[in-house]
Amino acid sequence: MIIRALFSGTVHEFDADAPGGRDTLFELYKPPNSRWLRLNFVASANGSAMGEDGTSHSLSNRTDRRILGTIRNLADVVLVGANSVRSEGYLLPRTAPLAIVTGSGDLRGHRIPHDVAEGRVIVLCPTAATARARRSLNGARATVVELPVNGSENRVDPSIAIGALRERGFERIVCEGGPALAAQLVESRLVDELCLTTSAQLSPRDLAVLPGLASTHPLNLTQLLADDGGNLYARWTITA
Repeated sequence: MIIRALFSGTVHEFDADAPGGRDTLFELYKPPNSRWLRLNFVASANGSAMGEDGTSHSLSNRTDRRILGTIRNLADVVLVGANSVRSEGYLLPRTAPLAIVTGSGDLRGHRIPHDVAEGRVIVLCPTAATARARRSLNGARATVVELPVNGSENRVDPSIAIGALRERGFERIVCEGGPALAAQLVESRLVDELCLTTSAQLSPRDLAVLPGLASTHPLNLTQLLADDGGNLYARWTITA
């Protein structure tokens, strides 16, 4: 798996499968600060976060999954919205706890093992949704954290959700979706970095990576990698 650095101050080309390749990826994706919130997404060349199978899986590839594993290894917790759990049957990350944000408590379709260790799964939801969340877990062990809601919409405030994670010692957070949750984090000016894989395909599906943004958020390109399949891997810091 040959990866070329098109924009990077550290390496020019390396083999991710060779000895030391994983260490190179760790150096390339290491967060610059101990407190860091990054988004990690894959999108088609025409900007859809959904492939032909209706999920992001058909947009991904071996290099993208290797980078995903690297980013998870560098994170204290992986954050997702409940819709991603329902639509993609989210697997528990091997190297970091999983935090799920839900306004309704609906976690149908989850793939959380019943014997999961204490503290490996955290559900962030309004008080009114806790009973449904526990029912939806169907016996799977999880820490349910009750959060205040935003007005009458029964919607969790992104700032409060991130604050709750950091109160529990999770400083380096990676959000992997869904797009609506990620857009809320950006609009709340909580995100430091966007890691975006551009898959070398055009998708017939239409799902924006960050839908419904109400304002412009300037970016600064800090890194751009490419593999021999034409896929691109960018790191953008959000500057405002």
